[in-house]
Amino acid sequence: MPLLECRNLVKDFGGEPVLASVSLTLEPGSKTALIGRNGAGKTTLVRILMGEDEDFRGTVNRMPRLRIGYVPQHIEPPPGISCLGWILEEVEARRALLGGLEARMADSSGADLDRLLEEYGALREAYEEQDGDQAEDRALRLLTRAGLAGAGDREAARLSGGERNVLALAKSLMGNPDLLVLDEPGNHLDFWGLSWLEDFLRGLPKAVLVVSHNRWLIDRVADRVVELEAGRLTEYAGGYSAYRLEKLRRAASQGKDWQADRRRIERLEELVRRFEQIARARPDPAWGKRLRARRSQLAREKETATERPALDGRRIELAFRDAESRSDIALDVRGYSKSFGDRALFTAASLDVLTGERVAVVGRNGSGKTTFLRDLVEHGTWDGGILRIGPSMRVGYCAQDRTVFRPGRTVMEEFEALDAGREETWKLLKRFLFRPEDLDRRIETLSGGELNRLQLARAVYLKATLLILDEPTNHLDIPGCEAVEDGLADYPGTILAVSHDRYFLEKVADRVVLLENGGFVPYEGTFSEFWRDLGSVRASAERGLEGRGQSLTAARRGQSSKGDPGPGSVEDRIQALEAEKAALEARAAELFRSRDFRGSGKVSADLEKLNRRIEKLYGEL
Repeated sequence: MPLLECRNLVKDFGGEPVLASVSLTLEPGSKTALIGRNGAGKTTLVRILMGEDEDFRGTVNRMPRLRIGYVPQHIEPPPGISCLGWILEEVEARRALLGGLEARMADSSGADLDRLLEEYGALREAYEEQDGDQAEDRALRLLTRAGLAGAGDREAARLSGGERNVLALAKSLMGNPDLLVLDEPGNHLDFWGLSWLEDFLRGLPKAVLVVSHNRWLIDRVADRVVELEAGRLTEYAGGYSAYRLEKLRRAASQGKDWQADRRRIERLEELVRRFEQIARARPDPAWGKRLRARRSQLAREKETATERPALDGRRIELAFRDAESRSDIALDVRGYSKSFGDRALFTAASLDVLTGERVAVVGRNGSGKTTFLRDLVEHGTWDGGILRIGPSMRVGYCAQDRTVFRPGRTVMEEFEALDAGREETWKLLKRFLFRPEDLDRRIETLSGGELNRLQLARAVYLKATLLILDEPTNHLDIPGCEAVEDGLADYPGTILAVSHDRYFLEKVADRVVLLENGGFVPYEGTFSEFWRDLGSVRASAERGLEGRGQSLTAARRGQSSKGDPGPGSVEDRIQALEAEKAALEARAAELFRSRDFRGSGKVSADLEKLNRRIEKLYGEL
């Protein structure tokens, strides 16, 4: 029996359709990823499924007494409550109600007592379903499993963003839900935390509905992807890679039909033009009749013709020009130290980045990644003794916050400060999906995704030769992330990027620098190679989140003691195939956009075989 089933959901906002005949079934134990563009209606759909929004047309059927656990994007525990107290909030509330009912029953009789006994029985049953008498022990076990052992007495509101995420997950599991709904659960987690989350969700014997833009998480967790697009849901079996492949295959097939219909319509249009010329030259009723018949046929063909396919609709057009630099050195850091009170983030740290390199800066949450990038932008000069940026470098900075722009200014005023005219600014910003009226919006009114797009547009205008990127794909939907990756693929300059988006780093970075123990540990290789050498993902997951941040040197020692994996290891074969997959995906998309639908269909078939080989190898890990 399905946990939840909705049929033909329709929802409007002010006459604008958001959901149009949406149907979805969630089965016990299924792992479903809900994806879609920002503003597509994902949050609206989730609220309807959870019963928080009753203003819709259509039907939603839930299994009797269905228990739903929900972890929102933004988690704000009330101040003053401990982690253990927050997790036990619902249990304690039920205990208080049970105590109150017991006191009232002691003073009641007759019909009042019967009514209170019935109410007490229902509440007691719900309490026991939560193992209420064992709640403290369960909560402590969940905290340990989540890597928060010993955190029970800490104030929940003082936890980091990533710790709050896993605490909220533990809290939702206390209700023993049949269905777990997660909204961007990877937010604020570093790579170690994300690996723990992936393994945890895969092994969880519950149905999971995850709303996420994290493509790697979707690949590792989901057995089905449902995409909300133009108010309708389309279902794809498998994770993100399988979804992307199937979408490309369907688009290529649609493209062939579209081309065939287009040729047929063009022939009919030419025939109608010829018949019109003949009908004008020969006033014969027979020719008029034939002309009307052809016009009717043309109208029918246009009405039933296949729509022109599009992989992602409107996309950011990110293209850098004149981004080459004559310098050999992009960045030279010598003796960099940074402290906050008694806590030292960096101690006499050194780092070199050559022109043209693409470097990923990774490390545990709180290791100082954002602090380092901000100091580079604010204090980096070639004449400085510590943070030296190449003399001919033009820096383009994308920050996590709004510090790149001045508060109170409009978008247009920011570009006027760069000596850009209104027409020039509009020509640039429309490539980044802005509207004409957005030029007069104040910076503080922009959403996180709009702010990221505006910062990238600013870097393009500056013809930046050194891009310093702090979570550039935050708040972007999946097509937006992919457009940024495609734009950076052809970028000839130097990139220094902090990101928790593994797909992004796999496509953009060719070198990794780990922030650890107050210094920079350089790694010559891709993120996959770095992650492989850092240690087993499963080993980290078994230790919970406390196992995050295992040192690279320790990981290398552990590998050498067990023997180097060698070129024929499963990890190396996965890595080689993943690189081949990325190249094939790019080739297929290129063929599609050039309307070579036959060619993109052939590449899609090759991709399907490659995906099967990769999945088989993952099963051997």
